[in-house]
Amino acid sequence: MNKLPDAFVDNILFLYPKEADYFFEALQHAPQTSIRLNKSKKVAVFKDAKSVPWCALGGTLADRPAFTEDPLWHAGAYYVQESSSMFLNALVQAIVKDMPEPIVLDLCAAPGGKTTTLLDALPDSALVVANEIIKSRVNVLQENLIKWGKPNVVIAINDPKHFQKLPAFFDIILVDAPCSGEGLWRRDEKAMEEWSMEHVQLCQTRQTRINHDIIASLKPGGVFIYSTCTFNQFENENQVVLLCQTYGLIPKKIKFPADWPLTTTDDYQFKFLPHKVPGEGLFVAVLTLPESNDHSNKNTKHAKLNFLSKKMLPSVHAFLDQPLLFDYFVENDFVFAFPKDKMPIYEQLREALYIKYAGVCMGKLDKNGNLIPEHALALSVHIHSSIPRVDLQLNEALVYLKKGSLTPANNWPIGWCLACYQQQPLGWMKVLPNRVNNYFPAEYRILKDL
Repeated sequence: MNKLPDAFVDNILFLYPKEADYFFEALQHAPQTSIRLNKSKKVAVFKDAKSVPWCALGGTLADRPAFTEDPLWHAGAYYVQESSSMFLNALVQAIVKDMPEPIVLDLCAAPGGKTTTLLDALPDSALVVANEIIKSRVNVLQENLIKWGKPNVVIAINDPKHFQKLPAFFDIILVDAPCSGEGLWRRDEKAMEEWSMEHVQLCQTRQTRINHDIIASLKPGGVFIYSTCTFNQFENENQVVLLCQTYGLIPKKIKFPADWPLTTTDDYQFKFLPHKVPGEGLFVAVLTLPESNDHSNKNTKHAKLNFLSKKMLPSVHAFLDQPLLFDYFVENDFVFAFPKDKMPIYEQLREALYIKYAGVCMGKLDKNGNLIPEHALALSVHIHSSIPRVDLQLNEALVYLKKGSLTPANNWPIGWCLACYQQQPLGWMKVLPNRVNNYFPAEYRILKDL
């Protein structure tokens, strides 16, 4: 690692005078790679991984594999995520014990690591809104959420101030704020090269604006989670003080096991420091908005959706294991399945926000009323077990993921099939008597030479 900036060194010496030497020494070592398994796509992989204390599905690896060359990664069987960020799993599980059907906002969601953590930590009765303001980052967010396969998610592209149209709407708001990235330096030295106190101050101003714009959307009694991947107090503790003094938030204390390598003195602010954890630097604060007598959401307008006609429902029902759990609407000729009990909430979201994606995109209906399936349907955790499947060998799976040509075997079923690897769907293919049409999305294909 390059020489640490002097101003950064001085601040760490101020914050952690007794631990600074250990802190600086740890920054010279690369963080360990870790993965988190998809709760809904059970696979037996990474059995030698060292467990992550705050996430039962997380594991730290001794070496970094070539994930691009693993079909199970493309299938959404696991997510490559640094272990500190997995703390959100334990945090949310503790928070939602008294929230049977929470509405949750991940305000700065791309690339999707924390959103997928939320989806696994929350009950299936929850609804998660994954918002990203930077349009260039939305595609990777959508790709990762499609891989994860959960239907109770909405992807939105909005500035935080747009959420003021939804007052007192969310039970939990996560602001994983854009920051100066001091906690990422072990992985990305470019982040260190871009660091300066001026940049810290710029980030602090941006964070203050984001928090100001979004706080009105938190329900009384709701929980506000603020996090950064940086160490300094200007973007961390000072922001928490401002949230409490300006908006009346109060600490929500949560006790975790004493042997977890967390740095906390108050049980509502948690730090992950490089000499104590194998993952990246992280700061998390948990606050709550005191209860009030007014729990009403003033926004009662609902957007009108183009629901699929009843006579067409059998064409889509056959693809899902529990089709009656969903309502089906048509957007730009695509049929979407969305949890039926969450449809009124989705209609409110759609009235107030720009929505990019919601639920499961099932596909288009042809002129005969037959469904031409979409990639998201193949990776959905609700895909019906009766859909024909072909389990590919590793070399065949990699050819498929490169969008190459496959030769059908005699025992492959004719027609639409799920191309699978170790029983995990990768996408669609259409088997014909003498060839296979590969429907893996071109934008997701493996580009590197294998």
